[in-house]
Amino acid sequence: MSNLVKRVLVAVIAIPIVIYISFKPYSLLGLTIIVALLAVHEFYGLMKAKGFSPQIILGMLLTTCIVLTFAHFRLPIKPTTELLPLILILGVVTIFMAELVKGYPNPSIQVAATLAGALYIGAGLGGVYGIHEYFYVHGAQNPSLVDPALVSVEAGYFLVAMLASIWICDSAAYFIGRAFGKHKIAKSISPNKSWEGGIAGLVTAIGAWLLARVYIGGLEEVSLSTAIAMGIIAGGFGQVGDFAESMLKRDAGVKDSSTLIPGHGGVLDRIDSILFVAPLAYVYLQIFGL
Repeated sequence: MSNLVKRVLVAVIAIPIVIYISFKPYSLLGLTIIVALLAVHEFYGLMKAKGFSPQIILGMLLTTCIVLTFAHFRLPIKPTTELLPLILILGVVTIFMAELVKGYPNPSIQVAATLAGALYIGAGLGGVYGIHEYFYVHGAQNPSLVDPALVSVEAGYFLVAMLASIWICDSAAYFIGRAFGKHKIAKSISPNKSWEGGIAGLVTAIGAWLLARVYIGGLEEVSLSTAIAMGIIAGGFGQVGDFAESMLKRDAGVKDSSTLIPGHGGVLDRIDSILFVAPLAYVYLQIFGL
């Protein structure tokens, strides 16, 4: 079976599942945590390929806690992002104490690698659920959206639009870059990516959001300025996220973060753009709203 066939089969199976779960808040939280754990484990695998010894168990636990801080109202313990500084303080202290006990050489590198993975993955995927929670809060303040089911639908459409704009950007950048790309962005990191493809990806991502706010009923509250901003975040910073993960892999001397997903590499390879787009989109919504 060719690599292309594997990629298509995985996409055909995975995309409908992800879209469906985007409208189910508790299932989305569970999936987000699972993906976060797989991704941070792969990140630590890259660090081990560099000869480092990150504290994998503590890092995975801290990653989970960071993701959970974005679940403002869905859990009985009512965690909020106000808990994030406390969790980070406890995480840093615990990781340093564990490093003292381990007694490995280069402890500063091990601590830095452990914390970097937890922050990179935890905040990135926490942003995905944070977007869903933003709509929950927004709905509670809007009498027409007090129905939780209606709020979940609006949040689900927003997440689907965000993910679709990332996928559309990636596809446009690939095909346009392959056909017309002559000016490389960063040969040392990703030699096949060109400015022509990158610009095409940015333009199509913005276009996808402009079309989504017009033709998707659940996004009627999204303003023109927000649609453009989301397109820039998805089409611009999504590609930055792709480059960032490529930089880590090249530094570690590996092609993929793992071989978990047939034809696609690892989980980290599939969510690298989301790790930059989701938290930035969450920050934008918190500051500027819809």
